Amino acid sequence: MSMWKSFMTGVLFVVLFASTSRSQGLDLQGPVAQIVKADADFAQSVADRNRERFLSLIAETATFGGGTPNELHGRDAIMQEWAAFFSPDGPTLTWAPTKGEIIGAGDLGYTIGRSVFRSKGADGKTTERHGQYVTVWKKQADGTWKAIYDAGSTIP
Repeated sequence: MSMWKSFMTGVLFVVLFASTSRSQGLDLQGPVAQIVKADADFAQSVADRNRERFLSLIAETATFGGGTPNELHGRDAIMQEWAAFFSPDGPTLTWAPTKGEIIGAGDLGYTIGRSVFRSKGADGKTTERHGQYVTVWKKQADGTWKAIYDAGSTIP
């Protein structure tokens, strides 16, 4: 499955369930702000190259890159694959949520947004790729939100 199809599958997954919370008439504005803040904190943890904060926002059984050949399962596999982003001279990945929504019974939500990946090529020049992403968040027993699914796609 292509990265784009994976991204769209993730978006479809969360959008299909979005109508459930609307039909129940739940007040979900507070939780929406919480997941948008969790997403912004998640991005900041990578910008700060803070492994501990990054890992604290990922569920133990999370899936990143769902449906791709590089699909990652579990926090340890994700950290291993993302390790370069935490080295001082590593690539950078920045992102910002543009929308958040709570679905279901108020314990599941998603954020979508835009991202920018920057790295140095063999010639020393910085290359830049723009993308979009979807992150699915699950409310934990302690009230915090953790990422359980994350996928992105490069914008052509």
